[in-house]
Amino acid sequence: MNVLQFILILKARYRIILATFGVTVVAAVLVIMMLPKSYTATTTLLLNYKGMDPVTGMVLPAQLMPGYMATQSDIIRSRNVALKVVDQLKLADSPTAQAQFRKAANGQGEIHNWLAEGLLGKLGVRPSKESSVLEIAFTSPDPVFAADVVNAFAENYQLTSVQLKIAPAQQAAGYLGEQAQVLRKQLETAQSRLSAYQQEHGITNPEQ
Repeated sequence: MNVLQFILILKARYRIILATFGVTVVAAVLVIMMLPKSYTATTTLLLNYKGMDPVTGMVLPAQLMPGYMATQSDIIRSRNVALKVVDQLKLADSPTAQAQFRKAANGQGEIHNWLAEGLLGKLGVRPSKESSVLEIAFTSPDPVFAADVVNAFAENYQLTSVQLKIAPAQQAAGYLGEQAQVLRKQLETAQSRLSAYQQEHGITNPEQ
């Protein structure tokens, strides 16, 4: 079949082609009109972090640290952050949410966990391959709610990230504080025994 024959075939069947195209377009428009509208809100986070390569000792930006961007994405999608978003937006106090939970869970489970799972199911996190930028997206029929949720995830991720960084220092400070108290009590006990020994043997000035 050459090009001329192909054009002649199209010309002979152009009505069928146009009709098929028209039906396809109309069906697509009807489907789009029947589907509920959804809105996607997005926000971006710039991770200003530099770490040290354990092998070479070189300081590397975040995007070059193995697994760093994936770890931050997992933190954003964690149940811990999602539960904080639920509490911040007071979603569990909504009568609509409570009714949906009772219908979906049949009285089993806990509404905060159920809401957190629902948020995570509509949350998207996409790390950039060439920069230290994370994009967070959330889809909802309500554009205002979508924006509130995506901003809450970004805010609570930042709070959680700070907590994860200072937690080891807090634990170390607590341990050192406990050890200091133990040593202080041991010193006081030793001083008390020394004082009792001196009084028992009539030692008034042990340095003489």
